[in-house]
Amino acid sequence: LDRAVYHSVLEAHDTVFIEFYANWCAACHAMSSEFDAFAKAASKKYPNVAIARADITKVEYLSSSYMVSMLPELVFIRRPSPGVTPEVRYVSANLTTPDLLDYIGGGWTVDKPVGDYTSLWCTPTNLCGHIGGLIGECVVTLDTRFNRFDLPPWAFTAVFVSVLYLLGQVVIGLLSRVFRRRYRAHINQKFDDTIRGAANAPSTPKAESKSSGQGSATKRAKSKTSKKD
Repeated sequence: LDRAVYHSVLEAHDTVFIEFYANWCAACHAMSSEFDAFAKAASKKYPNVAIARADITKVEYLSSSYMVSMLPELVFIRRPSPGVTPEVRYVSANLTTPDLLDYIGGGWTVDKPVGDYTSLWCTPTNLCGHIGGLIGECVVTLDTRFNRFDLPPWAFTAVFVSVLYLLGQVVIGLLSRVFRRRYRAHINQKFDDTIRGAANAPSTPKAESKSSGQGSATKRAKSKTSKKD
């Protein structure tokens, strides 16, 4: 499988059985003949089921999408009904032809789907899986092209991203300083105009009414005094 074939197989079949392996994996070589026998038997008994293999060293997209952590890894993909997001299960059956055939026939019900599929998009076959696959491809690309220090791929990627982040902060700081100098006069002038406008603003009507009220109170007090006299 590669990415293009994987997507075409997933669209054309409601049930897909994938073995993830690597050439350096001794257990994968030990199981190879048994898986071949299972694939032949399954193609006859379940012709609508697609049986495939994926080399994790060549298809980083798939191994990252399914977060493969052990080898060999068997994945059972089943779409409950047309147009529905496929369910993904990590096969817990024994790695023998009869047990794997029984698994396809209904034994898959003992395994829960990955993540219980509470969200339509957060599945290995949907958005989250696609993003994870792209991240995995980026990690391998960076490691292949730039890693000259024999660091683990994910560690090298973390260092690489951290350096890019620091460089970005430096560039943003320099640009902000340049623009601040260029527009400082304009900003200061606008600030001064705002201050002058606030200082020269006429008094509010409320203040005037208050002062007029105080004046009328003074007049009344004077009139009362004159009457007493």
